[in-house]
Amino acid sequence: MNNTRNGTRPTSSVLWRSAAIGAVGILGLSACGGGDGGGEGSTEETFTLTYTTYSNDTSDQSLTVQRWAEEVEELTEGGVTVDFHYSESLVGAEESLQATIDGRADMAQVGSLYAASDLPMYTVSELPFETDNPEAQMVALDQLYQENDAYRGDFEQQGVQQLFPLPIGIAVVGLNEAAQTPDDLSGLSIRSGGVVSEAMISVGANPVSMTATDVYESMERGVIDGYTSLGIANLSTFGLSESTSQILEPGVGSYASSVVVVNAELVESMPEAYQEALRTASENAVGYGLDELDTLGSQACEELQNSGTEFSSFSEEDVTAWQEEAGIAEAWVSDQGGEAESVLEDYRRFIDETTESSDYSDPLVACMGE
Repeated sequence: MNNTRNGTRPTSSVLWRSAAIGAVGILGLSACGGGDGGGEGSTEETFTLTYTTYSNDTSDQSLTVQRWAEEVEELTEGGVTVDFHYSESLVGAEESLQATIDGRADMAQVGSLYAASDLPMYTVSELPFETDNPEAQMVALDQLYQENDAYRGDFEQQGVQQLFPLPIGIAVVGLNEAAQTPDDLSGLSIRSGGVVSEAMISVGANPVSMTATDVYESMERGVIDGYTSLGIANLSTFGLSESTSQILEPGVGSYASSVVVVNAELVESMPEAYQEALRTASENAVGYGLDELDTLGSQACEELQNSGTEFSSFSEEDVTAWQEEAGIAEAWVSDQGGEAESVLEDYRRFIDETTESSDYSDPLVACMGE
């Protein structure tokens, strides 16, 4: 981060809220004391925020942050800008959170798959079978940060703030051969990651850990029989939308998350007007994310359809039986201990509340309905 100010940055716990929640009564963002924030002339300071991400510059997640940064720059009249570092060019995905803490970056995309030890309550976002509505998941994560002390406390303990969630979409399973029931996955080697791997194990599949960039070649060479832990919007990026013969909607739903975090001391060092600008732009980020998810998902859908891909899904009865047999949510609460049960209860409640009023449909579901 480059700015015109000198001196130390005080810690804080600034709260953020997505506009999708209908933000009212949010705690205000306070400026620094001692003449460092607020007052006339404070907005003459300039800040260049270093942002690190493991996504490339054309992913829906990066496009979402780009739109957020443009709004912040406009609201601050150029006082706050963002310097982007894509595709792990600054630090690796596993280092994103730590880099934001130690100053190598000011902001970062932090994936739940890479932050389990530092942000354990955040891994609630990886639980399968909870929702097939990405809007509901994103809003729920925003609300958890606002209203659940155990969830927010993990971020505060690390010295970062969750600004806004990024779009992921629901899990697809790409296969060479059709699967009619979860039992048909038994014996198959399927690229997977995070908690979804436990769902694969529960039906006898063999989860294989590999980067998304290796999936195409591994499918072509027969190293794996299929892949998951990807959403439809990811498929074009990795060349899979024109090479996958079978696309299954397995009923897993949302399978992971990534959020944008920022160094807490940095935010509090900013003039109050700049803090307000960051908050305002963050309130629009869920909408930006869904727009970008839809755009790339529609592109992948068209490519899949043009390549003759066949679509299928498991029955609701099969998915319910799979969920009950796997018992993943219960195991997560037991493993995490502490306040994990309250986090899961709130997560489910926020999802249900948003789903009632949301008409959003994941691009995979929309594609299968065409």
